[in-house]
Amino acid sequence: MFKKNNHNFLFIRNNKELDQFITKIKNKKKFYFDTEFERRSTYKSVLSIVVIFDGKNVGIIDCLEKKINFKKIFKFLNKKKNTLIIHSSRQDLEIFLTIAKKILFTVFDTQIAALFNGYNETPSYKKLVQDFCKISIDKSLQKENWLKRPISEEKINYLINDVYYLKIIFNKLNNNLIKNNKLKLFNKLIKREIYKISYEDYSIIFKKKLGNNILNNKKFIKIISLRNKIAKKINLPKNWVFSDKEIIRNIKNEKISIISKNLNKNDIKILTKLILNFKKNLKKIK
Repeated sequence: MFKKNNHNFLFIRNNKELDQFITKIKNKKKFYFDTEFERRSTYKSVLSIVVIFDGKNVGIIDCLEKKINFKKIFKFLNKKKNTLIIHSSRQDLEIFLTIAKKILFTVFDTQIAALFNGYNETPSYKKLVQDFCKISIDKSLQKENWLKRPISEEKINYLINDVYYLKIIFNKLNNNLIKNNKLKLFNKLIKREIYKISYEDYSIIFKKKLGNNILNNKKFIKIISLRNKIAKKINLPKNWVFSDKEIIRNIKNEKISIISKNLNKNDIKILTKLILNFKKNLKKIK
């Protein structure tokens, strides 16, 4: 552990270092949490980095290191007594659910909390840091490829900043929610959002384009189910298999769809093979 920008900071690459960090933070109940991952060309997110700040100590866990069982930290955090403060938590919680299966801790999403505090549009983390901390942070690495190693000094500073200011933002937003008697309603909404993530919510674009009753459309559900099954099997993004736009066009125009062909298991196998071959050819072209 050493000082970096006045923070107690540890870059964790093995189980010994992870155990030491967990021992250091084990008595805390609030954790400021962030992840970095890559999923631009896969169905599943490839987890690269987990960052945890307990209010005093920052731990950056390298999940690509072979000598570390990073799932330990998820097990440690996943307790009813704990609260995880996250900005725009959906994708972080999706990753958490692939490891923990069920979320037991309390979630405080600063982006959603800001909407309860007078923001008309969902604010970025940069915006909240500017408003509550009067500091302008650099977010130019937001779309960086986090699978690249080694991790530079610039990236380390970026990762620390992404959790450090959450403490100040949380305190102010949480106090405002309590003061305005909105905390109970906020927690109810958060629980509903976690439920949606847990039980495969569908993109809001479908509701906007096809109406709120689209989830009762059997044809739509079958297409979505087939798309997810194939995408998961071959580990490609869902939109690479069937795009949202094509599904919407299909439902609206009542055209002959893939599902109307009554695909059986063998048909799915053949289609999967075709997509795999396409993926290989695409790599050759690149």
